[in-house]
Amino acid sequence: MSSTCPSVRFVLAALASLLLGGLASCPSASAQAVALRGFVVDAETGQPLPGAHVVVRSLTTDASPQGTVADNNGYYHFAGLSPDRYTLRATFVGYRPIRDTLQLSGPEDPVTRTFELSPTEQALGEIVVTDAAGGATTQEAGRQRVAPADVGRIPTPSVSGDLASYLQSLPGVVSVGDRGGQLYVRGGTPDQNLVLMDGMQVYRPFHIIGFYSAFPQALISNAEVYAGGFPARYSGRLSSVIDVQMRGGNQEHVAAAVTASPFLTGVRAEGPLNNDGLSLLATARVSQIERTAPPLLGQAQPLKFTDQFAKLQNTTESGRCSLTGFHTYDRGSLAPASSDIFRWSNTVFGGRCVAFGSGSSALADVSVSSSYVKNAVGENSAPERWANLWDFATKVNVVKPFAGRSAIRSGFHLHYSEQEYALGEQFQGLQTADMNVISVNGYVSGTLSLGDRVDLRPGVAVTVPFDYGPTIEPRLRASWRPFGSNNQEVNAAMGLYRQTVVGLSDERDLGSSFMAWTPTPLDQGRPAAWHAILGWRQQIGDFGLTAEGYYKDLANLAVPIWSARARFTTELTGAEGTAWGLDLRGTFEHGRVYAYLGYGLSWTRYTASQDNFGTWFGTDIQAYHPPQDRRHELNTVLSVALSLFTIDLRWQMGSGLPYTKPFGFDVYVHQEDLQQTPRAFGTPRLLYEKPYDSRLPAYHRLDVSLERTFTGNFANLTAKAGAINLYDRQNLFYFDLFTQRRVNQLPLVPYVALKIEV
Repeated sequence: MSSTCPSVRFVLAALASLLLGGLASCPSASAQAVALRGFVVDAETGQPLPGAHVVVRSLTTDASPQGTVADNNGYYHFAGLSPDRYTLRATFVGYRPIRDTLQLSGPEDPVTRTFELSPTEQALGEIVVTDAAGGATTQEAGRQRVAPADVGRIPTPSVSGDLASYLQSLPGVVSVGDRGGQLYVRGGTPDQNLVLMDGMQVYRPFHIIGFYSAFPQALISNAEVYAGGFPARYSGRLSSVIDVQMRGGNQEHVAAAVTASPFLTGVRAEGPLNNDGLSLLATARVSQIERTAPPLLGQAQPLKFTDQFAKLQNTTESGRCSLTGFHTYDRGSLAPASSDIFRWSNTVFGGRCVAFGSGSSALADVSVSSSYVKNAVGENSAPERWANLWDFATKVNVVKPFAGRSAIRSGFHLHYSEQEYALGEQFQGLQTADMNVISVNGYVSGTLSLGDRVDLRPGVAVTVPFDYGPTIEPRLRASWRPFGSNNQEVNAAMGLYRQTVVGLSDERDLGSSFMAWTPTPLDQGRPAAWHAILGWRQQIGDFGLTAEGYYKDLANLAVPIWSARARFTTELTGAEGTAWGLDLRGTFEHGRVYAYLGYGLSWTRYTASQDNFGTWFGTDIQAYHPPQDRRHELNTVLSVALSLFTIDLRWQMGSGLPYTKPFGFDVYVHQEDLQQTPRAFGTPRLLYEKPYDSRLPAYHRLDVSLERTFTGNFANLTAKAGAINLYDRQNLFYFDLFTQRRVNQLPLVPYVALKIEV
């Protein structure tokens, strides 16, 4: 450790010098300069409006107006303003603009102005938002901003949309199907995704029914999704980041809603608790498909989930503080006739404050959270395998803005986690473990504006897991506007990422959803990944286009020792990996019409060395494509808001995923069986060919929905009718190798959903 610490200090010092040097090159403000700061929020809920545009214009000079865009917290900032009289204007699509005047008289503490925008149902054609959240082509170097309106465009068998369904419409995101709750992002595995709810980590955020997650449209304020190249403030994962901000309760009046559909029922209540910005939002949902599937689909679907969410929030002019609690429970069999019952649950609780001090323009984000996840497979009374994880985290993040778009961001994170599991299998002994990991993370990053066309965002994360020693992870994100306009932009990102706690999954087939969390089990070091991304974003009137290529180099991956016999194993070996691909997207948005077309090309390969490979296949080294390697993916979305109703359509297609073919059976005889029954024939075992050497059939499906809202004096009724898998495609979920039987995805599922809001 002593040899590493000087290098850590050297990198931090070098980065600080780079940031300070860049800031020093910016035009200096006069001694009379004044700073202006504040938030842009929804007037009803107090939730931030990231991407809102704020413009400052002098009333006494001909100086060009200055503009900025609110960040993910709705925070905006102007530095270096001269004493003068100004007009301020805040705009956001779907909200009424606000104008204000302001007199800046001289050097003083930063001046605060918070804008509360009210929603409007009328299109505001005169508003120009240069960086508004939402739209599939807002992608920039792996980063995708997601607004609730984006989520609502994807047909989902309930009244509102869900982030899980939306994510599956993005190129590079692979789902195993409409069951299981597993997402793979650009060649990564589910345990390599960092999922945050209001800064709190959620380990199993996706429900057993693939349309739903912990993030329904009705609760989302905004989300940032990084498919790679994420900045230094995120650590501990190799593949992706899904950072979701949940909205608070209505601050103006009490509201409630009841929803019902063949898949899902739920209730929601919210409202102010006083007149000073304190509000409460609470929801509860329970799935219904287990009850409705036999009469609706003509077959059993033993799937169930429930979730409960509550958020207490206090909003002031200088920031907001909140307490958030969340619980989920999932249970079911991924194949109707299977005896394997999967169960998992999340319990998450935490507090968070985002605010700035009275005499500083720095924005502080402080949180404390606890997350507990457990999952099991097997009979309820005696599960064959179970695994639990408890995580405690405290985080301090600070953003210090400077002139223009320049800023320095820094933070300190402390994590403590405990993992325990017990793994039993028919052909191996019981494996048990009880471990813990303490990790301290620090980071510093900056935004350097080099003129009006180039922004550099260098950063470095330093992670110190106590049992593994400190490591340094450099990161860099950059954007270039070659023609000086936001309508054309080149984006790039690169960085190093490491992961300490990994998940062990069942490698037999896609019909499993069990994961055991454990600290890095290999002696050669923690899993690591280098990311490189280069993309182009173009806006031409109502058309948006993006093209992005990516490359990931993976090292020290922990994969199960391969066996020609099917089994869950904790015997692991190291593997190297490579993932690369191309992401193409196009959108058209005009008035009430939104259309999206996305294509993803991806290629993922692992290389592992195992003695068993030599026994079965003649060589110790095998290169194979893991089960998430979907070569081609195509998604189309169409949303049209007509005068009486809104119609949404989504068609998706994916080429076949890899799987392992069997080549025969042998018989395993237990010694105790021979002692009790000398003529015992033993237990048949399935034998595999080379790993993932074949591919499943292609997958495609059309979903459609029709929605209308009826407005009354005391309540609103929203009715939605639609169908999942409209042309009843017989898509394969997985092939049960033991019974030689195919298990299909859901057939044609018609539904009607209702919501009453008061």
